[in-house]
Amino acid sequence: MKKEMKVGDMVELSASGRNTVYCDGILGKKGIVIGIRSKALYMYPILVSWPGYGQVSLLRSSLKYVSRV
Repeated sequence: MKKEMKVGDMVELSASGRNTVYCDGILGKKGIVIGIRSKALYMYPILVSWPGYGQVSLLRSSLKYVSRV
């Protein structure tokens, strides 16, 4: 089971996220989780800020923790 993400975690796209068409602009970038919303109310509950790109809402399966900065 995947560990829950928290605000402030550094993330990058997982293999699943790299295969998502609308994530092409953030390939290879590292972002910071800036918000976690209710999965019951939002289809994409994790809000991530990507430097030079902006904010994108994604699923947990599309993200992984950054192993090195």
